[in-house]
Amino acid sequence: MRARTLDAPSEVSPSGPLCPVAERVRAESVRLWGADRMVTIVGQSRAIEEPLERLLKVARFHEPVLLLGESGVGKESFAAALHALGPRSDKPFVSVNCPQYQEGNLTVSELFGHKRGSFTGATNDRRGCFETADGGSIFLDEVADLHMSAQTMLLRALANGEFQPLGSEVTRKVSVRVVSATNRDLNSLAADERFRRDLLFRLRYFQVEIPPLRSRGDDWLLLAEYFLARLARRYGVRKCLSGDSIRLLERYDWPGNVRELISVATAGYALSDGDRIEPRDFVDHLEQENRPRGSEVDDLYRRLCRESGDFWQLVQEPFLDRELSRREVRTLVARGLRESRGSYRRLLEVWKIPAETYQKFMDFLRHHRLKPSNLEDEN
Repeated sequence: MRARTLDAPSEVSPSGPLCPVAERVRAESVRLWGADRMVTIVGQSRAIEEPLERLLKVARFHEPVLLLGESGVGKESFAAALHALGPRSDKPFVSVNCPQYQEGNLTVSELFGHKRGSFTGATNDRRGCFETADGGSIFLDEVADLHMSAQTMLLRALANGEFQPLGSEVTRKVSVRVVSATNRDLNSLAADERFRRDLLFRLRYFQVEIPPLRSRGDDWLLLAEYFLARLARRYGVRKCLSGDSIRLLERYDWPGNVRELISVATAGYALSDGDRIEPRDFVDHLEQENRPRGSEVDDLYRRLCRESGDFWQLVQEPFLDRELSRREVRTLVARGLRESRGSYRRLLEVWKIPAETYQKFMDFLRHHRLKPSNLEDEN
């Protein structure tokens, strides 16, 4: 099968509509930074809509925001969205990777600047990121790794907007909104005296938690289609995931979150021979210990479709005994709902479960949070 070429690649849009807040983020970021730097947060699950709605509520304020989430969930995109939606959107947005500067003087210099001769290698005066971001927002990525000396100066800057560049006796004053992010437990670090507790309180006026990809239902597929479309626009060839690839990846836990998905999609796009991306094209890029046990789930699904009324024995009992994971049961339900076109009542017919046990079935799914998060009930 030959790959299809694009005669005139067009603007990349996600498959299906974005949620309202994501649509607004996309439009505002294009207005501010152009199409090449637009912020696109793809997803239709309730799990991603909730933090976006919270983001919209706090965006209009000027106080600091702390973003929490695992590595790779898209914290910098959320920070950029916060700036784009807020009253400082027409001012600079400056991003700082805190782990990049492990030596105290370098960290302070990056954030607050320095005077020539203030330390070895300081051959010229230098403006820091706080001064560059004056009037706008500064994003401190992985703030848990911020050097202790910089934490002290940051605390003062948050308190009254004042700081002194390294080696200077002149106090500077700026107005900056601080957005910080971490994948670590700052409370534990503060208890161990590795992070200033008073700084934590200053950073956490508002807090937004970004969910891992594994808890976002079928958002992974929307993201994969979006990134493949972006690759097609760049390289001029359309490619898509095969049915086998979709069945494999819908059972994957995505420990590296959106960042890992981009890597997998890129590898599959580059290594596939035709316009269909098969599991062999990307499976080596999945983490070995997190690869799905596809054959067991497939066998269980076939048994559910074949053996009348045995859902409780085949699924409920093993789940309650922790022999089946929540992820595996959700995968079964999601697959069944695709068969039944989203209807839980028709799903009972597919799995040959007696209709009179519908309420018991739904109560079991709800109580144990086994329903795919982006699908609604259909009675």
